This record gives sequence, C-alpha cells and structure tokens, in this order.
Amino acid sequence: MTEVFKTPPFLKAGDTIGVVSVASKLDRERFEQGKSIVEEEFGLKVQAGDHIFDHHFNYAGEDEVRLKDLQQMLDNTNIKAIIAGRGGYGTTRIIDQVDWTSFKKNPKWMVGFSDITALHAKIQSIGYQSIHGPMMVTMTNEQLSTDSLKNALFGEPLDYIERGHSFNREGNCKGAIIGGNLCLLAHNVGSSADLDFEGKILFIEDIGEYYYNIDRMMVQLKRAGKLEKLSGLIVGQFSNSKENSTLFGKTANEIVQEHTAEYIYPVCYDFPIGHEDENRAVRCGEVMELNVTKNQVSLKTQTPYV
Repeated sequence: MTEVFKTPPFLKAGDTIGVVSVASKLDRERFEQGKSIVEEEFGLKVQAGDHIFDHHFNYAGEDEVRLKDLQQMLDNTNIKAIIAGRGGYGTTRIIDQVDWTSFKKNPKWMVGFSDITALHAKIQSIGYQSIHGPMMVTMTNEQLSTDSLKNALFGEPLDYIERGHSFNREGNCKGAIIGGNLCLLAHNVGSSADLDFEGKILFIEDIGEYYYNIDRMMVQLKRAGKLEKLSGLIVGQFSNSKENSTLFGKTANEIVQEHTAEYIYPVCYDFPIGHEDENRAVRCGEVMELNVTKNQVSLKTQTPYV
C-alpha cells in the first residue's frame, strides 16, 4: 500500500512566501531577479529572512542565525511557503535543531534542491510533502522550469513528457516520489530523517562529484537496502562529474546502470532534474506515474488536486 504524505495548502495569488538562506551565502543580485519573478509572474508577496545576506566563511551566516531565520518562517502563520535562497552546504548542520511543532499545526511548502534535500528528507520523515525545484538564484534560468514551480505551488497537476535515453529500462510504475541530491541522500541513511524507499519512485542528481564517489554513494544506498524495492528510478543530471588522475572507467549513468542491473523496475536517465537550467519541479511525497520507453519518458501526477 502506498505511503500517504500530507499535502500543505496550495497557494493563491496574493499569498506571502518566505525566503531563507540555510546553506551557503546568497548573492543579492540573483536574489532580486528571483524575487521579481515570484512577485510579477507568480503574483505572490516575498518576505525575506532577517539574515539572508549574512555570511560566515562559506555559510550564509553562522549556524544559529540560519536556524533562527528558518524557525521564524516555519512558525509564522502568514507565510504560506518557504523558498530557499540557494543551496551549497550547511543545511544538515542545523536540521536536527528545528522545532516542527508549529509546522505540523500549519504546514507549508518548502522549496529548493541540492543541499535542501536534507530539508525535504526531514519533512518527508515526519509525513509531509515538499517541493524539489528551482530556488531564488536559479529561477531565471529556464522558463519551463520556472513555470513548473508555479504549477507545483498552486496545486496544478504536474505532467512532464521528456526525451528518452538509450540506457532507459522500459516499464510503467506508480508510487510516491522522493529523492534529490545523491550525496545528501547517501548521508541521510541512518539519520533521524532516514526514509523508507520501498514502493517509491526515487530521483537522484548531483554536481561536481568524482566518478568514484558517485559509485561509493550508490554502493551505500544499495548496501542500506534502499535500491532493492523501489517502484521506479529517475536518474537526473550529474553535472560536471570529474575523473581522478587514474581513470575510474565509468560515467555516472553507467555507474547507476551497474548498481541497478539486477532489479526489474523502470529506470530513466538524464531526466531534467538537477543543477542544469532545466530543473522540473516535483512535489516530493506525491503519488506519480512514471512511464519509460527508449524514446520518451512521462511523469505525471496520479491523483490531480484540481
């Protein structure tokens, strides 16, 4: 039986969204570009956290400052969704200090990708949906992806038809979709936010990783039993993957193919989720249908909300 995740209220024009910096420091100019899209194209108001432009070495302020901004947005009942300013690194340093009491009484959408995978995993672990999709600094990159985020926030059915790939393992499946950055998912195993992958459609992506480390992270998921009972697997973009001086001998797609070869569920490759301009929004925890052929991949909301 499919696990049911609770759905926060969808947004309507005039609602207010909060912006927080929970990881690496945020560029003001790129934030302003994203803010104008949220206000003008989405018809939403933007309330920035008190410390979104702080910086402490790599981070957007020290841990306690980033935690304070996130907590205030979670507790503020006037804020209907929270969009991360950017990713980078730092979310896992504060995630276990967050108080989810107010969120459970007044749930809201959390939006982001990359390092924000840690927040998505935590939110799914307490039984709620969230949105993996463009952040403030990436919202200007590609219109279809920006539109997909608006659709996700406003409760529209998500229906994607994307290009195929020669590695695709054909098939059809349904399940709640979960996932995000492969590194964060691997490090999440055994934590307080560890997730049950059984029956789920998993999506993975990453950036700037050495091929041997992609292999190591896939081995970690496999050893932890996370790959065995999936409903389906979506392999997103593995951007700027790197070789050591001694060649590893496999690409990211070949690594995933190797570690999932013994399973029978459908797998698609190079789906537009990740760190490229094309980054389609998905509501993590939503039941979706995945249909994979060599020539085409479709991913769509199984039970439309509207």
